[in-house]
Amino acid sequence: MKMIFFADTHLTKKNKKKLRMVEIFIRNVCIDADMVFVLGDLFEFYHGYEGYIYPWYRPIVDAFKTITEQGKSVYFLEGNHEFDMGPFFESYTGIQCVKNLTIDIEGKRTFISHGDEFYLNLVTRALKAPLTIGAMNLFGPRLSWKIAMAVSRIMSKKKKGQNPKVKNVFREYAREKLKEGYDAVILAHTHIADYMEFGAGMAKKVYLNTGDFIRKSTYIEYTSEEGFQLKEYKPLIRGI
Repeated sequence: MKMIFFADTHLTKKNKKKLRMVEIFIRNVCIDADMVFVLGDLFEFYHGYEGYIYPWYRPIVDAFKTITEQGKSVYFLEGNHEFDMGPFFESYTGIQCVKNLTIDIEGKRTFISHGDEFYLNLVTRALKAPLTIGAMNLFGPRLSWKIAMAVSRIMSKKKKGQNPKVKNVFREYAREKLKEGYDAVILAHTHIADYMEFGAGMAKKVYLNTGDFIRKSTYIEYTSEEGFQLKEYKPLIRGI
């Protein structure tokens, strides 16, 4: 069994290098996994529209489609920069979109989420409101994109940096989830890669954060042989 977890790439149409890096990661690394989990904020902005895929995201979307067509399972856990991926995105890609997920990983009860549900600021809460989602549907993809890019500086979490307070808040949240009976908790959102073990031996429980895939190249891998590991992606193609 092999699983890949990654998040927080914040892709836009302007940065072709980021787009290419993520596409190569999906096609070269994720393709070998049995299951892939995208823990949100893959896109700087995405709202699902019937029959529409943002053209600049097409290589990423098609890379995932290739994986699901091979019978692999891909889960997308919506982040604070995604606003309802929509049924067309799911049907086109074969990806299952959820807000959070509880899954059994070889006997380990695991909670997976972007992590923003308990750490949203007021602006993001307003942007996630049904009224705002309705406005996006009314505006259509092109106008919604322009508006989203205009306010992306407000929406962005990138300035959290390596804030130890944020890191500790997520560790405490994970600790509480573990007390609920989970054996592992996997989060994102902070852009701070993290790995903590609680207990030892058969009673050992773990918390992991995927970190910042673009700036730090971090992601999580699970294998039956090694368990959960925090890893760094090192692309073989020069310039990526």
